[in-house]
Amino acid sequence: MGTIRITLALLSLLGPTTVLGREAPVQEQGRPVQVLDYGYVSSEECRSCHPQNHASWHASYHRTMTQVATPEALAIPIEKADLKLEGQTYRLRREGDWLWADMPHPSMGRIKRRIVLTTGSHHFQMYWFSSGSTRKLELFPFVYAIQEGRWIPEKSTFLMPPSPRISTQPGRWNQACLQCHTTLGRPRVATQDNMDTQVAEFGIACEACHGPGARHVQVMSRPGSLEAYRSGKLELDIVNPAKLPHDRSSQVCGQCHSVFTFGDRQELVQWLNHGFSYRPGQDLNASRFLIRYQQSRGAPQMEAFLKAQPRFLESVFWSDGMVRTAGREYSGLLESGCYQMGQMSCLSCHRLHKAPEDPRPLKSWANDQLQPRMDTNQACLQCHPAFESRLEEHTHHRPGSPGSECYNCHMPHTSYALLKAIRSHQINSPTVAASLKTGRPNACNQCHLDKTLAWTAQNLQKWYGVPKPKLSREQETVAASVLWTLKGDAGQRALMAWSLGWEPAKVASGSGWMAPYLVQLLEDPYDAVRFIAYRSLRQLPGFSDFQYDYVDSPQRRAQARLKALEIWRRTGRQHRTANGSAVLFDGRGNLRQKVFDRLLSQRNDYPLGLAE
Repeated sequence: MGTIRITLALLSLLGPTTVLGREAPVQEQGRPVQVLDYGYVSSEECRSCHPQNHASWHASYHRTMTQVATPEALAIPIEKADLKLEGQTYRLRREGDWLWADMPHPSMGRIKRRIVLTTGSHHFQMYWFSSGSTRKLELFPFVYAIQEGRWIPEKSTFLMPPSPRISTQPGRWNQACLQCHTTLGRPRVATQDNMDTQVAEFGIACEACHGPGARHVQVMSRPGSLEAYRSGKLELDIVNPAKLPHDRSSQVCGQCHSVFTFGDRQELVQWLNHGFSYRPGQDLNASRFLIRYQQSRGAPQMEAFLKAQPRFLESVFWSDGMVRTAGREYSGLLESGCYQMGQMSCLSCHRLHKAPEDPRPLKSWANDQLQPRMDTNQACLQCHPAFESRLEEHTHHRPGSPGSECYNCHMPHTSYALLKAIRSHQINSPTVAASLKTGRPNACNQCHLDKTLAWTAQNLQKWYGVPKPKLSREQETVAASVLWTLKGDAGQRALMAWSLGWEPAKVASGSGWMAPYLVQLLEDPYDAVRFIAYRSLRQLPGFSDFQYDYVDSPQRRAQARLKALEIWRRTGRQHRTANGSAVLFDGRGNLRQKVFDRLLSQRNDYPLGLAE
């Protein structure tokens, strides 16, 4: 969504443009269409020669990021749904092979429209209908949460300031979503009501990473081409990211997984009519302006954009420039020493096609598309083998424990998206100074939730010689997680709501004291924070059957909170903890409610929206 804001801001400045290129087929009026052009031939052309790679790609979530809304593509396991939002009724019905929405519309009264496209893969699925104006799409204002098996309002899916406003976001898909959810998307926007949008292929397909394949197919179709290639007499006219230098290889991923805007007006017009000019293997910087928190300051492209969107940086970055939202992993990699001074690339850990010798089921591989064992310390030991023989000496944690896993300390869950915390892809080491400067949880206190910043600073100084910063009395005596949960901004509260449900943190910190904090978050002003808190609360003893709806009325949410507190009180003294004073419990195991309420009254209610 960060790129979405950039795109829409720039388009508003650009004004009407001339739509170029060949005409799209007329038989699919009302939605964007797949048109093969510019040397693109589609993933189906790859299947005959590369069946195994095609099969693993087909099982990936990249493929399903955008789909025509056929019965096979829909994640909805029902024939109909009647949904309520802000006093209005929205009805979905299956009619034959199609899903239809009967709903109120902000400008057209009540309408009935066919759902024509979906976006989203394994977390959420969003649904788009024809605006009735050329190929311009609008958004059905509910999202299906696949893992939870329920409908949620689209405005309650992202971490945004609370608002009763409902929008169908006309043209958003055409002007923004297609950038990273399709292969060679061309908005072809003449005016805000005239969009002849085309793509080479819905979803992220073979040619998004390997480049257009027409020349490759042509050459390899000639007799003797395969033998000539195997003998070294013929080079493939296609890009294999695994054979590129580490920077160009990572840029293939960075074309989507980064924070960027257009290099100039010419590149914007190029994209509007013909799609991005970048092709895998080229230098991404030649056609994009990659936004880096510090390095981009003063650049004309950045200054012009910030003039239109002055709060954009805070929606993507922490105040020291570390990426705060997921989906921008390349931007995090760029700031990592392992990339800058070494040869680390995205493919150091990830593999975009499942290896034949990989014993994992396709579904397991597809979750993160990691190479085998890259979810273990082997990911770091492949470049830092010396640490293997002295792991406990380095980590000061027992081997095999979460604290001895490299990525828990150097890639903690400090990014946010999809109603959960996600690992940072800027590799760094935890410091209390960074937490004080930015408010970002450090790895130590995100796991040891019952410990103070002083405890962390003392151990980092003792173990690694990290200078101990000056701390306030509160920071010396109250657990960092408590301060972030009660006093933090919406993004900090969301990370803490997730961390309070993270199993390694519950083991390290004990979980009996956590309920009052999660219960308080059930009434948080931000829908996303309430959702995450409820999910974590359900994992605590006594709460597995607790019922609560995070988008219910404030009155019913308040009633649910009181019921949750009663459940917690009935659990006896399970809330005792060895470090009770830091998490605001007295010696008898009672919550120090006055201190709790005082900290809560200092909550940072600054209106924060994270550009997921």
